Amino acid sequence: MRVIILIIICFMCTANLLAQGLRDTTIRIKEVDVVAKRFPGDIGLSRSRPDSMALVSTMTVQLSDLLAGYTPIFIKSYGNGSVATASFRGTAASHTQLIWNGLNLNSPMRGSADLSLIPVAFIDDAWLLHGGSSMTETSGSLGGSIHLANKPDWAAGKSASLMMERASFNTGRYMAKIQTGKGHFRSVNRLMADHSDNTIPFYNAGVLPTRKDTLKNADYTKYAVLQEFYVRLKDEKMVASRLWFQESDRNLPQLMSYEGARRNEYQKDRQFRAQLEYRDFSVKRQIHGSSGYNHTRMHYFREAPDIKYINDDALSIEQSWYNRFKISMNISERWSFTTTTEMNYHRVEAENIARNSGYDQDRLEGGILLHGQWQATERLGLSLLNRSEYYDRKWVPFIPSGGFELQMSGQIPVVLKANISGNYHKPSLNDLYWIPGGNSGLKAEKGITSDLSVAMESPAKGLWNQEITFFYSLIDNWIMWQPSTSGAWYWEANNVKKVLSRGLEYQFSSQMNLRKGIIRVNGNYAFTRTTNENAVPSVDQSRGKQLIYIPKHSGNLHLAWSFRSLTFRGETSYTGRRYTQSSNEYTHYENVLNPFWVTGCSAERIFRFSNFDLTTRIKVHNLLGANYQQILWRPMPGRHYSFTLGLQWKN
Repeated sequence: MRVIILIIICFMCTANLLAQGLRDTTIRIKEVDVVAKRFPGDIGLSRSRPDSMALVSTMTVQLSDLLAGYTPIFIKSYGNGSVATASFRGTAASHTQLIWNGLNLNSPMRGSADLSLIPVAFIDDAWLLHGGSSMTETSGSLGGSIHLANKPDWAAGKSASLMMERASFNTGRYMAKIQTGKGHFRSVNRLMADHSDNTIPFYNAGVLPTRKDTLKNADYTKYAVLQEFYVRLKDEKMVASRLWFQESDRNLPQLMSYEGARRNEYQKDRQFRAQLEYRDFSVKRQIHGSSGYNHTRMHYFREAPDIKYINDDALSIEQSWYNRFKISMNISERWSFTTTTEMNYHRVEAENIARNSGYDQDRLEGGILLHGQWQATERLGLSLLNRSEYYDRKWVPFIPSGGFELQMSGQIPVVLKANISGNYHKPSLNDLYWIPGGNSGLKAEKGITSDLSVAMESPAKGLWNQEITFFYSLIDNWIMWQPSTSGAWYWEANNVKKVLSRGLEYQFSSQMNLRKGIIRVNGNYAFTRTTNENAVPSVDQSRGKQLIYIPKHSGNLHLAWSFRSLTFRGETSYTGRRYTQSSNEYTHYENVLNPFWVTGCSAERIFRFSNFDLTTRIKVHNLLGANYQQILWRPMPGRHYSFTLGLQWKN
């Protein structure tokens, strides 16, 4: 509570202090993208984005690293290079939707997305829609949604860039981007390769006596290619096509507690995505139509080599077809209206040869969105929308959302925003049909989400901005896998909880001239209290307790100073205590994951020549050598290093 009060006091005082400094001094700096930049037509929405510097500094890693370091989203990672999922505002991984150019990348089988398989080098822009604000683009995002976009650079001619990175644990990363074309045509090709032995030394607290240890059987290889074509037509129209192929091969290490017999375990993933997109950017009418296909093949294998027994040999094939048409019209200077229709089809074939089990199921789903916005006065805007959903022969006609945005008067621009939304999340196909434990009688999760935001920015554009958001969400029919009520050996899916999530998010960004250079500071903080509200206290000790793996406190801070061709960066992130049992017991050391800080620093220099730039960067990760886990008994790397070399050629 003291941390929250301090954040609020700082939020209220910062504006006055900075305003006083601005009365006598005007600092002219180069304009850059900033966190929480307001988009046209975003009345009442809570939207944020990592700044352009964040995308550049994380170009060689995966989306999970970008989100963990620069957003309030909590990332649950099973280890370096392993599966990583998102927890947005204290909700489950399946409650965060990942959208790529309008195409949903969440697995229809599991309901979630693996963020460790999305290279940052494959995206040009990223932003978040928090809570009910995600209703404008997708459904099922009880926590929020993550949006990724590719955009052509019509101003640039031919160009090519190459990035090579060598890092600790015999890690090598390689990225390339080639853009060709002229006039109304552009072709962009991106390549990625990432491999590591991943032999991480760590201090093993999972055994007695505790000792120094080395992670084994954790190596991985990933590679991908993305091909984009863009054609600009007359009257501000554009046609785009994209093809994305990716493959990964990951060995899965044994738990650091060495529970169970020695085993060989691996997971192989293969994805193919194709998309065709049409956009019309007319002044009074904007049209966006897209059609896409997503094919995912995953092979999971686990055996006990000592007794030559195969525990699992599972193969799943997921196919999804997406179709979306959106039209926005500016009826007048004060009125705008948007309608969106969607029709999607999914099919999942899952088989475990070792267990002689599996299922083959499909799903047809669709939706209609009606969204109206009214600029009532110069300072007040109102928004109202309704989303209707169809799936599994069920029709949900009314999922509403409403919000307002008020521009406050005063010397410093202040915006007050509020939004309240219903939301609806359908069970995944695994929840319904997995053998054993799937439950075809599951109800959809329903929620009511509200948030209130106050945003400020400097009168001098781009100098500083900050925003604080209070959120409240109540979710019924929370789906949870738990031991079978019949006493069987397997777990089963049930609607067992009413979950209450509330808290606040704070984010800020600032920059100023300092000693002939530019200094940039930005950060995020999130307080999240997520509890089970409908358990019977005498039977279930989880009532009123924090959900597992959800930290109450988390945040990050970044500092960068650029002088001519040099840039120095420092960063730190904090993750609070996380419980691994629903009763929140922490008398036994294995039931709680302690808070940790992860700090890093880097130095970068750009050498500019007539036709190309050469970039060098050295970075120290986990500078203080924190010993931590994000998932119980899955060690994360201590202090390690990376060296990056980049070449960029322009015609």
